Amino acid sequence: MKKINVYLINGFLGSGKTTTLLKCMEYFKGKNKKYAIILNELGETNIERHLFHDESLYELLNGCVCCSIKDDLRTTLDDLTETLYKENIEVVLLEGTGVANPSEIMETFNEKAYREVFHIAESICLIDSLHFIEYTSVFSSSKEVRQLQKEQIENGTMLVLNKIDQLSSKQAIEKVEKRIRKINADAPLIHSKYGNGVTEFLEKKQINSNKEHSISFHHHHHHHHIKAIKLVQTTAMTKRDLRDFLKNNQDKLLRAKGTIKNSEDQLWYHFQYASGLLEWQKVSENVPNRKGEIIIIGEKLPKEVSI
Repeated sequence: MKKINVYLINGFLGSGKTTTLLKCMEYFKGKNKKYAIILNELGETNIERHLFHDESLYELLNGCVCCSIKDDLRTTLDDLTETLYKENIEVVLLEGTGVANPSEIMETFNEKAYREVFHIAESICLIDSLHFIEYTSVFSSSKEVRQLQKEQIENGTMLVLNKIDQLSSKQAIEKVEKRIRKINADAPLIHSKYGNGVTEFLEKKQINSNKEHSISFHHHHHHHHIKAIKLVQTTAMTKRDLRDFLKNNQDKLLRAKGTIKNSEDQLWYHFQYASGLLEWQKVSENVPNRKGEIIIIGEKLPKEVSI
């Protein structure tokens, strides 16, 4: 029986994983290959669920696919195995959290029960080119963040230097590449913005080689210091209110995202925040009686945060 190809999409918080996942979905849809999606979230809610309407979606919440959530991943894979052949699923796309170590995912897929069904075709590591030097510097990041970046890049079979358009010079690009190559000297490295070029690389690789290859993985450290807090928005707010809140907490935040109601036009907006940049987009569907939700992720977050 032919194994199901699994594509892992990993990378630090805000590196562009979800955008890349959406492009991979379009790619396999265009090849008429049915896929299932496994989404892993740090918080208790997947606030981006609206992006995967009518998809075969499995969710892993409250974790980083390590330790306790490994059991949840096994349960998900057991459920998925039961429906794979009934639904003719040929591909699994798994997006890890921004603090997940891919080796934990690989270890689970390598267990006897799953390696007979699934094959990890690629471990795609997204790298935020604009902030990578900052995240790996002893002067501007914690030991835990540096270790996490190292683990994610070590376990990548394909490295994607994303947001390349935000680097100011050829020298800046070379500096980032040099530091990446100290961690992983062998994996292919592509330049990208908004995840462009990833599916083209997969297509080229598939044409050149249809052989199944084994992927080695490195051991992990735990990253319990990085926490996610869910805030429920009870009153509408402006984009400026949101920006002020994020700015006031930027020394603690690594990432934030959510869906909020704009008090200016009374419409709902989905936002993404990483590395000081706020992106804001109108939500198309109308959900009555919904509440605003904000997920904030950081290293030194207090137990309670108010907005």
